[in-house]
Amino acid sequence: MDELEIDLLNSQINRLKDSIESRFQRIEANLSHHSTLETEKLAQVKSDISAIKTLIKDHEDRIRIVDDAVISNKTTTTLIQAGQAALTLIAAAVAAWLGSR
Repeated sequence: MDELEIDLLNSQINRLKDSIESRFQRIEANLSHHSTLETEKLAQVKSDISAIKTLIKDHEDRIRIVDDAVISNKTTTTLIQAGQAALTLIAAAVAAWLGSR
């Protein structure tokens, strides 16, 4: 091998080294970019989950309030009906007592 062939081989090896380093840099840049994107996506998903949990809790609270109102309304209605029945019995008893005199 003469000096020219050695220089040519050395030049080719250096270009190969530069090419490999350039590819590694592009791969690292792509990896960094994808990592940043995945971090942003994860943060967005966590935010969405938090919002959904808040929404579900709000719906559950509203359902409980409505359920309590329905139970209260049924209880009140039952008491009113019982009161009407008692008044009807008292009125019937008074009418019977007055009618028998």
